[in-house]
Amino acid sequence: MANNPVRQKEDTPVFKGPKEAMYAARMVLRWGGLSVLLLPMALAQAANIVRQDKTIDTTANPHIGLSNFMGHVVVKGWDKPQVHAVYSANSPQTTIDLDQLPASGTAEKIHFTTRVSNPLANSDEKTVSYTLEVPMGADIEIRNPEGRVEIDKLQGDTTVDSVGGAIAVTDASGRLTVTSIAGNIDIIRPSGHVEATTICGNIHFISPTGTFLKGHSTSGKITYEGDFVTGGEYAFSDYSGDIDLLLPSNASFELNKNTGRGKFFSEISPARRANSVPHAAREAGAHSLFGSNVSTTATLKVSSYSGNIHIRRQP
Repeated sequence: MANNPVRQKEDTPVFKGPKEAMYAARMVLRWGGLSVLLLPMALAQAANIVRQDKTIDTTANPHIGLSNFMGHVVVKGWDKPQVHAVYSANSPQTTIDLDQLPASGTAEKIHFTTRVSNPLANSDEKTVSYTLEVPMGADIEIRNPEGRVEIDKLQGDTTVDSVGGAIAVTDASGRLTVTSIAGNIDIIRPSGHVEATTICGNIHFISPTGTFLKGHSTSGKITYEGDFVTGGEYAFSDYSGDIDLLLPSNASFELNKNTGRGKFFSEISPARRANSVPHAAREAGAHSLFGSNVSTTATLKVSSYSGNIHIRRQP
């Protein structure tokens, strides 16, 4: 009677003789020895991480500044007149200076500054991560060239500058100014004055409720999702990137558009007044009224030289 073959899983090694067994033993010793060598290196790297935790009493609306080289920065508003800061550096050559005014008692101004003692330090050695819990009414000024910045639930004025890092701001009600050269910008549910600028990053606005909003990118895409506020002013400009506006079907606005080589599309029809049609409605031109309730219009300015402008209905 023929022997039935035994099937093996493709990823299960089968050793048929002493040579294969010897090879397996050598592999176990090799990887086991490597693990023994890597473990002290990992422990040494963890030992180099410098972590600090500070709590500072402040006024209800202090001015808080942060200057960093690179790293993840998180700022959250809370209802305490205190700043709780947790920051960690990857190298003992990197230090964090903390300045406050006045020097003692309740602080009105606080500034965190990352400093590197070695001018030849690599990017990992320059990295410092910050998590700040601050009074909701605080004014915030963040400079973080590389690394993500997240801002959440602030009522004071907020300024964020980056070079290549992404920036995300949620539920900000004060004046918001965000700038990044190559990083993407996400601004979610802002209710104050908003200005966002980037060179080659994308900008995404979601559900704004303020009366002034401005977005500019040179080559990135600008996306707006939400309705317009009565009497609000909205301006979007791009050179080669597309501009997409996702609006409810009943959105009302006066459009002032400027396109060069790009094309303009709209899924929302121009408004019609009794016995008249706006002169630009024939081709959705430079000045047009859109929507059904033209008495509650917002002002919308969009311009793109070679990118397309698309007004879409929200699903």
